[in-house]
Amino acid sequence: MKILTLNEETILIALCRLGGEGHGPLVREKLSELTGKSIVYGTLYNSLEYLIRKGYVESQRGDPTPARGGKAKSIYRITSEGRQALLDTKNLRDQLWRGLNDADIKPEKIS
Repeated sequence: MKILTLNEETILIALCRLGGEGHGPLVREKLSELTGKSIVYGTLYNSLEYLIRKGYVESQRGDPTPARGGKAKSIYRITSEGRQALLDTKNLRDQLWRGLNDADIKPEKIS
């Protein structure tokens, strides 16, 4: 069982919601949409590279486009190992939360 950090989990969920793949700006946009927070490109690309090293994401160059001055975009794709780690993490979170309701975690009023 491989358990992801919240950052890793969020990025892999974003990729899944994009159909399993996307380029950096698209992933960043989806993350912002899902979390309501903006992520710095450097942080995103560092996280994607880390996920690549772990085998959870793979990267390949897309076709060059005139709009990018002939440069190709990197396309990031979740791997089967990444999907399994995401499922393992979801199952653990579900197990941890099972039977716990809002009243159990609601902060007490400070007098």
